[in-house]
Amino acid sequence: MKVSVSVLSVYDRLINAVKKVNESSADFLHIDVMDGRFVPDKKFPIEVVKDIISISKKPLDVHLMVDEEDLIKRYALLKPDYLTFHVEVIKDYELIDHVKSLGIKVGLAINPETTIDKLTPYIDDIDLVLFMSVNPGLGGQMFKEEVIDKIKRLKEIAPKDLIISIDGGVNNKTIELCKYAVCDMVVSGSYVTNSNNYDDKIKELR
Repeated sequence: MKVSVSVLSVYDRLINAVKKVNESSADFLHIDVMDGRFVPDKKFPIEVVKDIISISKKPLDVHLMVDEEDLIKRYALLKPDYLTFHVEVIKDYELIDHVKSLGIKVGLAINPETTIDKLTPYIDDIDLVLFMSVNPGLGGQMFKEEVIDKIKRLKEIAPKDLIISIDGGVNNKTIELCKYAVCDMVVSGSYVTNSNNYDDKIKELR
């Protein structure tokens, strides 16, 4: 189980959090970009992400909660390892092809209420699917267990090398559901970053 650590909940002390992720056994550093329209909040403008890239020693896993394709293309110029945007936003393959042409691995995120039918046309052309187990952009929500059934259904038809990740409310209790769904990766934020020892929490999730 790979673990990607989100630093959204420690936005007011980002530099310190990124350094702690650097020193941990995390597989990825997860950045939640918000545009204030697709989700209510606004976080991680391009300038801030550039600063993070300059100090991060971990591969970057960038999740764009934005509704403008041009903005997605601007973040792609930062060349993160993974760039994930929402299936609810795209119209066709053009954006996927554009990002892949830059040598970036493409992920598609899917909200809890969206059916996997919206996702299935693209699964042979992407590298990762990010299942949201909470409504994106709002903190302190309960893990939506119904997402697990969606993951298991997608697993039945997805290519074997497609990474299935889950984001939202992941902790030492809900991780058992993630393992039951055979997720390849989990994104965990406050469960890790609110602790004094990031590594202890990451090991609990594995």
